[in-house]
Amino acid sequence: MDKKKLDDNAVDAHTELNAEAEANNAAVAVKIEPKSADTPSKQTHRQSSTSDTNAKRAGVSWGFLFNLIFILLLTFATCGGGYYLYLELAVQKDRSQALSLELKQALNEPAKQISRLEQQQQQLASRTNSGIDKLTNNQLQLSDRVAKLAQRNPNHWMAEEAKYLVRMAGNKLWLEKDPSTAASLLKAADDRIESMKDPSLTPLRKALASDIAWVSAIKSTDIAGTVLTLDNMIEHLNLLPLNRVDVTNAANRPTKPEMTESIDDWQENLTKSWKAFMDDFVVIRKRTTDITPILTPDQQWYLVENIRNKLLQSQLALYRQDQVNYRQSLTLARKWIYQYFDLSQAQTKKTLAALDALSTLEIQTPSINHFQSTPMLQQLATHGNLMVTEEDPL
Repeated sequence: MDKKKLDDNAVDAHTELNAEAEANNAAVAVKIEPKSADTPSKQTHRQSSTSDTNAKRAGVSWGFLFNLIFILLLTFATCGGGYYLYLELAVQKDRSQALSLELKQALNEPAKQISRLEQQQQQLASRTNSGIDKLTNNQLQLSDRVAKLAQRNPNHWMAEEAKYLVRMAGNKLWLEKDPSTAASLLKAADDRIESMKDPSLTPLRKALASDIAWVSAIKSTDIAGTVLTLDNMIEHLNLLPLNRVDVTNAANRPTKPEMTESIDDWQENLTKSWKAFMDDFVVIRKRTTDITPILTPDQQWYLVENIRNKLLQSQLALYRQDQVNYRQSLTLARKWIYQYFDLSQAQTKKTLAALDALSTLEIQTPSINHFQSTPMLQQLATHGNLMVTEEDPL
């Protein structure tokens, strides 16, 4: 719109200038006609004024063109600048939209994290509250139990002690295989019940007496001593002398003839000397039994290790209360020692005697799997008395 207004103004100015120029030309022509008889000096003066007028017309038209061109250039420059500014504004708008999107996304992530943290905080708060409630309930229960225990008499503490002793007796009997210590613990529990001086606890003492009799009847086995004996035997296996081949026996042992001191027996003595010389020169031995070959060093090592392995298996069977495997392992170890070691040596004889003594060991397992007094002690420790069921009268 600004460009159109500028073009209309330029056209109006150009028409006005043309109208003024035509009016001036007409006035000049009117003035020249009545004064045609003037002098030559006036004509020259008129010519000079006409040339000045033409020069003024030419100056006005060049300035107008210059102004017009300047206005057009300014218009184009203004239009170009406006278009450039429009493009820059569009780019800035796109950038601002992209930045706004990034800012929204950047703000969404903290919002999500905040919401997630709030949910976790709520869950943690709920768990904490539930845990506090549980602790409060447990504390109340403990307070009730402490109050009940405070109301009890000292006999309840002795009942708890007797219950603990019976439980320890069970551990000694079934876990450690120690019936003698278990019987001692049961007797100590009976002493605690006796010290309570309560006639209503007679069934409990009767059950304890039955348990003590059962445990005392179990033959205790010195497992620790037996294991130590086997350890000593294992350590001295390398010192046992191996059996060597003895090729001389009664059948091929040479007999030296006896020489007489009489000179008359010189022929007989000469015959005996010749025979002894020939026996030493050519030796012929006879055996009535099989010859046991000598073991190589590798075979000797394997023999000792196999015997050691069998003794270790007997120890394991002893700990497991497995009498069958215990005796089988000892029997096989004794067989190998008797077959491959020198029986004339005192150490070998001592080892065989020890194995014979260990083979006679009897391992007796407990025949009971619980004590009769355990449920009664539980009732006494919980309720303060025995819950004895009375029989209905006839």
